[in-house]
Amino acid sequence: MNSKQKNENKIILIGMGLIFLISSFYIIKGLGDKVDDGQIEKKQEELFSDYTYITASELDKKIIAREKISLLDIRDSANFEKNHIEGALNVSDQNLSEILQKIPKEDLIIVIGYDYDRKKEESSVAQVLSESGFKNFKVLTGGIVGWAEEGNKLISSGNKESALDWSKVDQIIPEQLKLALESNYPVFIVDVRKPFLYTNGHIPKAVNIPLEELEKRKSDIPFSKEILVYGNNSDEDFSAAVKLHDLGFLATFTLQGGFSAWQEKRFEIEK
Repeated sequence: MNSKQKNENKIILIGMGLIFLISSFYIIKGLGDKVDDGQIEKKQEELFSDYTYITASELDKKIIAREKISLLDIRDSANFEKNHIEGALNVSDQNLSEILQKIPKEDLIIVIGYDYDRKKEESSVAQVLSESGFKNFKVLTGGIVGWAEEGNKLISSGNKESALDWSKVDQIIPEQLKLALESNYPVFIVDVRKPFLYTNGHIPKAVNIPLEELEKRKSDIPFSKEILVYGNNSDEDFSAAVKLHDLGFLATFTLQGGFSAWQEKRFEIEK
């Protein structure tokens, strides 16, 4: 064997050795990853084992039966405003302790999260409930997504890009409202602006229920009458009309252009 062949054989052996080392490295790493994955999964199982679930259909039956339930929606405020279950309280790290002080220990508490996957927040709130002495609490399976998937009712602030939300809104112009007032037509007028704006001037016979209070003051609005709702502008009108529709007020109208349109017509303003 000449020197050239010897060198070639050395190169081949070195190459095979490198391949063996690289293969061994990835095999060992893969085994390590599996162990790590198993440890993570075990930690997750431990994290989520301290509470039970309630399905959307089970919760719906309890709501219909008017059982004493406290609904705690743990999503961020933007998602909560987008849609939520009627009567739910939006809780966060900042206000959870304060809200829990107002809930009787015997009440059934339902924790409402985002979906089927995001469980860290659910577990965190469940731990706080347990440590605060609450024993009767459950987590909604699938969170708000699971609730919506079964076609259950949600309260929404409206999306102007949604054809469905637009189908909930009927508009009238200021002249039509003026005629209704002059003929004593039985319409209940809701002004959803801030109280100080209402005090400075409002449409005659209007009742002030700020937009953010519509849901909790639902009982102040009669189901037996048609509802006319207005805000500062068309955005507030739209949001209020969608929310009232979702709350069950199906004969709801908005004032096209809001209070500004009424002012521009120089129609009567009450103070």
